[in-house]
Amino acid sequence: MQGEAATRRRVAAFLRNDYARVVAAVATHTGDKDRAEDAVQDAIVKALSADQEPENLAGWITVVAINFIRQSWRRNEAQGRAYVRCATWDDPSDDESERTVDSIAVHEAIADLPERQRLTVVLHYLDGLSVAEIAETLGVSAGTVKTQLSRGREALAGRLKKEVA
Repeated sequence: MQGEAATRRRVAAFLRNDYARVVAAVATHTGDKDRAEDAVQDAIVKALSADQEPENLAGWITVVAINFIRQSWRRNEAQGRAYVRCATWDDPSDDESERTVDSIAVHEAIADLPERQRLTVVLHYLDGLSVAEIAETLGVSAGTVKTQLSRGREALAGRLKKEVA
């Protein structure tokens, strides 16, 4: 019982302090704010029902939410291919008119990064996790995180430099 109460307090603190930042990080990583909110809420429910408490709750929820969205994409992939064969439709899910040119360029540049680089860049720069926290959350070494961050920064710099030119 005391463990449940402690978990609920940690989740309440997460909701007050980190929820908006984590949703923004997941949305940036996946490109879908509505889905990000749903996935983060599902990850919170999973945290409440988990047997173990992660040390870094915000990082854990970020990764779990991203994984939920990835699983959804995989499940829907075959169905999507079937729909494409049968019908054509417009996808008005992204209202770019409300974003600035710069934020669109940054979003597109992040989206073009390889998966591991994109995840480390989002966790570090948008979610505010340290290299050690990312390493622990992803189960990799700090050196791997540093390498991915370096490569991600280099790729972003090259891509955004082209956008300016």
